[in-house]
Amino acid sequence: MLQLLRRFILRIIERWGRNRGSPTVKFENRKITFAGEDMYTGEYLFLRLLRANAFYLPLPPNAYGVVIYPDGTTRNMAGGLHEAPPGCYKLQYVDKHERFDITAPISEMALDGEKLTLTVIVRYRVSDPLTAFRIEKPIETLIEHLQTDLAQYIRTHNHNDIADPPTSNDSKILAFFTQRHVNRHPLSRAIALIGIELKEFTGDKDYISIRRNETIQRQQDQIDREQLDRKKEIEKIKAEHKTEIEKINAKAAAEQSALRSEILHESQKRDILLDELRQKSQRRHELVVKAVDAISQALEHSGYSRNTAEIKSAISDLLSAIREDRPETPQEPSKNNSGGARPTNNDKIENLTNTLLNLLKPRK
Repeated sequence: MLQLLRRFILRIIERWGRNRGSPTVKFENRKITFAGEDMYTGEYLFLRLLRANAFYLPLPPNAYGVVIYPDGTTRNMAGGLHEAPPGCYKLQYVDKHERFDITAPISEMALDGEKLTLTVIVRYRVSDPLTAFRIEKPIETLIEHLQTDLAQYIRTHNHNDIADPPTSNDSKILAFFTQRHVNRHPLSRAIALIGIELKEFTGDKDYISIRRNETIQRQQDQIDREQLDRKKEIEKIKAEHKTEIEKINAKAAAEQSALRSEILHESQKRDILLDELRQKSQRRHELVVKAVDAISQALEHSGYSRNTAEIKSAISDLLSAIREDRPETPQEPSKNNSGGARPTNNDKIENLTNTLLNLLKPRK
């Protein structure tokens, strides 16, 4: 019977707590704790006699529930009904959502001598509410450490290496801060860093002006070098083209000279051949005239005795030779012709004419 009554009372406490619902908890800036209402157990003697000492922990979704026991111990407890010894239990809500904060502007000299001023956005979350609860001003402590890290980050990097490249998937800024954060106990156990992003990145105006002028000068020098290289390349191409043109012209001149010499040689040969042809034609004409005169003499009446048959035969042969109207073309002697010159038609006419004239001479 007492056990049933005890269960009934615990169910009433639980129902009463559920009906009240969880409170709305709003955490202030840089505050991760919010004091809840005190909870009492064993306020009445009959509850103590029935051992129905319990409290109901109303827990909103955005907070951990840290309960401080009467003996001073702390526990991270889930929402709901909890049986506990008689006493006053104090409740502290600890923020469990992801939070962000912004550091103060930090100015330091970069590794390459430029003075930079940086501001970063920090995203963090409470990972161990009991440890965080035991640290006095944990968020202020975290921000102070991060600002110290930010100054160190500037001192150990060149100004060009401060920000992450746009195409990079890994954040070297977050890696730097996380590496230094993990060595800070118990703060690193209580709070986990989620992200670090640059909010402001400014440099010394005079230094920026000098660097801009140096950059412009480097770019101009680069342009001048490229233009000089292009000019040299163009001059090289022109020289190679000129040399090639000279070779082509020299080859063409040599070929033209050889062709001119060949044409001149052929012209000279042609002139010699034409002269020989004129001479042979003249000689043939002379031979034909002489042959005709010899035939005329043979046909004239003579008081001398003649061999008529031989004369007629000689005249017939001579006329046949004359009728062979084939003016001879002068030809170059063959290199392989080792024998004597072949008798020509002119030679035949001359021989026949001489034979006829010999027949016309009076016999002794």
